[in-house]
Amino acid sequence: MPVKVQKFSEFKKTFDASGGEPLGIIVKKVGIAYVVAVTRDKCPGCEKQKPLFVKLSNKMKKKYAGQVEFFRVHSRYSQKRTDEAKQCLNAFHTVAFPTYIIGIKDSDGRKRETYRSLAPPMSEIERNIKTAVEIAAWFKSKRN
Repeated sequence: MPVKVQKFSEFKKTFDASGGEPLGIIVKKVGIAYVVAVTRDKCPGCEKQKPLFVKLSNKMKKKYAGQVEFFRVHSRYSQKRTDEAKQCLNAFHTVAFPTYIIGIKDSDGRKRETYRSLAPPMSEIERNIKTAVEIAAWFKSKRN
């Protein structure tokens, strides 16, 4: 599966239990760039970019085999039930959907954000993946 998808309601359980930052749940290993799309139901931008994000995932996983992982955290939304979407925005410290975040783990094991943007073109995310993969590899070399 090119993009691992997790419902925010499930993600929130782990997030609440950990008491940490959302990247702390996703970013696991030094040497890997983690690309995260934060999306919600009925979001026109999310729906438009979803197939583009999957295509980017396939391309980057071929180019950077074993050095990049793709995730999508998706929240439910309706006119009557906006609470989950608001909680998702708060958890990821963002203001709108879709938000894209790239995170890595440094040589000391701390989670670091290398990129964040609202509804960017996929070419911009791709360029930032390259940078994140390079930085992640550098941190991995410092651990050995």
